[in-house]
Amino acid sequence: MVKVKKIILIAVPLMIIAAGIWFFFFRQTEESIIRGRFREFSEAAAKRGKEGGIRAVATSQSLGKFFAEHTSVDVDGLSWLNGDYSPELITANAFRARQMFNTLSLDFNDIELEINGDTAKAFFTAVFTGSPKNSEPIREIRELEAGLRKVDGKWIFESFRVQNIIKK
Repeated sequence: MVKVKKIILIAVPLMIIAAGIWFFFFRQTEESIIRGRFREFSEAAAKRGKEGGIRAVATSQSLGKFFAEHTSVDVDGLSWLNGDYSPELITANAFRARQMFNTLSLDFNDIELEINGDTAKAFFTAVFTGSPKNSEPIREIRELEAGLRKVDGKWIFESFRVQNIIKK
């Protein structure tokens, strides 16, 4: 009986300590989940070389899962680009854009988040790097604001606003 009490006295505090360590160091917060969503999007958008037709279609279609039914785009100085886009339209545009490049990558840096329940705003720097098939490599950097919404447990993009495009 004494051994059981000693085991309980040792085991209970150890379980409490283990739970505390998990809670403070390993638990996923909404912020880490959103940052992970940006990483997933970056990986899905990347093109590392030549793609066959089926792979190109599949990759482009996978991008649609990151967007709301109506995703608004607002780019200062480019009114022709502004408007609402469906996931299908985004997928079609992504497919066309991917066909113009041998390689491309989209990286997100300096992500700052404001989370309010099931909505969030992200302020970040997007870096697009690509090797077009018919011209010199390009690298474009933009400051963006994105609106996100949590739908069925996943964070999706519902708006993008590009700020301060500097014209040469």
